[in-house]
Amino acid sequence: MTPFVSLAELSENFYAREVQPLFDNRCVACHSCFNAPCQVNLQGREGFERGANKSNVYNGLRTASVPPTRLWVDAHTTRQWRNMGFFELNTSRKPEENLFFSLLKLRAENPKVAIKKQVAQSAVCPDTLTDLKELGMPYGFPPLNSVELSTMRKWIEAGAPVETPTVKVPVKTQKQIKEWEKFLNGSSNEEHLVARYIFEHLFLAHIHFPEDSNLFFKLIRSKTACSKNPMEIATRRPNDDPGVKKFYYCLTPFTGTVVRKTHIPYQLSSMKLSRVKEIFYETKWKASSTPSYARSVAENPFLAFKDIPTKARYRFLLEDSQYHVATFIKGPVCNGSNAVNSIQEQFYVFFMEPESDKTVFSKSYSDEVAPLLMLPGVFGSDVDIKETPLFYKTLIDHREKYRKIRVDNLKTFRPEGYVLNDIWNGDKTNPNAVLTVFRHDDNAVVKQGAIGDLPKTVFVLDYPLFERLVYNLVVNFDVFGNVSHQFLTRVYMDMIRMEAEELFLMFLPPEERLTLRREWYRGLLADVKMTYVFPTVGSAEPTGVKFTYEKATKKQMIEKILFYRLTPEARGKLDALNWKNIETPEQFQNQLKADELQKTLREMASIKAISKTPFARFFPDLAMLKVRTQKDLRVFSIIRNKEHENISWIMGESLRMAPEEDTLTIKEDYMGSYPNMIFSVEEAQVGAFVNQVKSIKTEKDFNKLVIKFGIPRTNPEFWQHYDELTAHQKKTADFDFGYLDLTRYSL
Repeated sequence: MTPFVSLAELSENFYAREVQPLFDNRCVACHSCFNAPCQVNLQGREGFERGANKSNVYNGLRTASVPPTRLWVDAHTTRQWRNMGFFELNTSRKPEENLFFSLLKLRAENPKVAIKKQVAQSAVCPDTLTDLKELGMPYGFPPLNSVELSTMRKWIEAGAPVETPTVKVPVKTQKQIKEWEKFLNGSSNEEHLVARYIFEHLFLAHIHFPEDSNLFFKLIRSKTACSKNPMEIATRRPNDDPGVKKFYYCLTPFTGTVVRKTHIPYQLSSMKLSRVKEIFYETKWKASSTPSYARSVAENPFLAFKDIPTKARYRFLLEDSQYHVATFIKGPVCNGSNAVNSIQEQFYVFFMEPESDKTVFSKSYSDEVAPLLMLPGVFGSDVDIKETPLFYKTLIDHREKYRKIRVDNLKTFRPEGYVLNDIWNGDKTNPNAVLTVFRHDDNAVVKQGAIGDLPKTVFVLDYPLFERLVYNLVVNFDVFGNVSHQFLTRVYMDMIRMEAEELFLMFLPPEERLTLRREWYRGLLADVKMTYVFPTVGSAEPTGVKFTYEKATKKQMIEKILFYRLTPEARGKLDALNWKNIETPEQFQNQLKADELQKTLREMASIKAISKTPFARFFPDLAMLKVRTQKDLRVFSIIRNKEHENISWIMGESLRMAPEEDTLTIKEDYMGSYPNMIFSVEEAQVGAFVNQVKSIKTEKDFNKLVIKFGIPRTNPEFWQHYDELTAHQKKTADFDFGYLDLTRYSL
């Protein structure tokens, strides 16, 4: 009998140096966040010790909410997790009898066994040893090599010891943290209110400081002072009652592994603190009291924070708009199908100039509409299923009253209609003035700049729209809530999307608006919904924008914003690779730059998948293209934009697709978290790769492309390619780095 490895035989910090890096590079690609199979989250030692749970966080049909099971938040000891239904992974010091190690060994012994289901469809969670070969880990990918397996064996035999991580915070960062905590824990009503507002918007952030781009912090509420081992107060939502009269806002180190799907970085600094103080206190205002945490108030930010000048709130959102949009595009839940299937595949986002938003400059108007801007969160996480239709009607009625009031007021303060200067110009230097959202099935990403060709639809967000997006999908949303809570959240997102599109249409000539609206919402059922749920309001109001010619006013409006409203600093780089329907004025042609590699890839970008060129419709949602040049490695994202006849309904999305309108967007960047395929091409082969792509007419043709250039999950060298992407991303992404997720990788 082989003796166990003793703890003394392991080198110092063995877990931190040997085990967690293995988890990071081979496990967290699937086992992280709420979509981790069996809730096995290996982003840190706490997740391994917590173990597994057979319940599905994303059970969209549950009639009652369930207790949250957030790692690092809802329990802190093994006993607490066992009481919540989690079972042990580390079942024995004998590797062959250890549940965790046995699954690694199972894959090593059966490396060629093919899986038949994606991770999300495989609901098997063994709590005892199993010989079901498909369940070997890593699931459906090459096994750990002999060295990696030996490392895990040694660790298991030693009892799977872990060390408490020590975080070295630079002295300069410590000083800034104290400055921020002092600011957030002021004593006046005004300071309490501002701190609460900031917390509810930054609770998802991975906060970092200029001194170290790899060190992140979380903003939490703690019962104990920040200097006395603060611990997060666990509430379902950040705007729930903390349960204690006195609490503290603290910045605590995030010690888990950063994964891209939940990584939303936000930089703090002394300069940022000065700017935040300026935003909230440049004009004097008073808060007679702090708002309650009752749902009717807390779930409606227009009531809860009515004492903070609207201009300050909107400015706080605008100046970091990519972050705030990312909170509801990436979301707090990893898998955002309920919200994401209510947006188009690719669209631009612009913003109203603060001085052009009446909620900003008219307090009486803001107070009038605040009660009408109610959100589904006021109904809680356990929405009575029988009452859901009534609640839905209430939301619609309130929203329609608000739309009518908004248009009536537009007639008085903008009788000639909106003009180009009503679009926020980023104060000439802020690159958050235009954003692009890309949807990949049940997840999405947001980037600064106008990326990809002319989009089908466009958002213009004013303060009421922006704030409702954040509170509906982030602050008020409970992934552990019941089916009716999730339904109301989704349908309200549908309402907001249509309002954001409508606001853009208000800049176009009245006669063009209905035509575009019909183009965006095709189909009988869509017509019915648009007639009875979202009837036209203000469709006859004029526009103050002057157009060169009568047709293609959407295109003209986008070009006017990009080239005549935004400066180069606010607009960002021109997309020479993908723009084919956006015309760059002659004076900007020198900024439209593409190297030879990009020019070659441009041949397959932004081409509709009609019968002659159908290749885009055979691509997955997101593919990563590795191109090895003589100098270095370059990585491009190939994004399939899957077009729809409409996105008006939760169910039956596959019945409303318009595949002949699909296109590919290609960008040298990591444009998503869930790659479905990796292609690896030498620089000299790029032309051949593009030509083969353009020749694709059938699924069989696409499979030939994968055989020649693709890295399927069964490729023995798969991990070498994945590690190469990881190393490249670490080198190029700086504070934006996070491990990619493989749960959607093609079978």
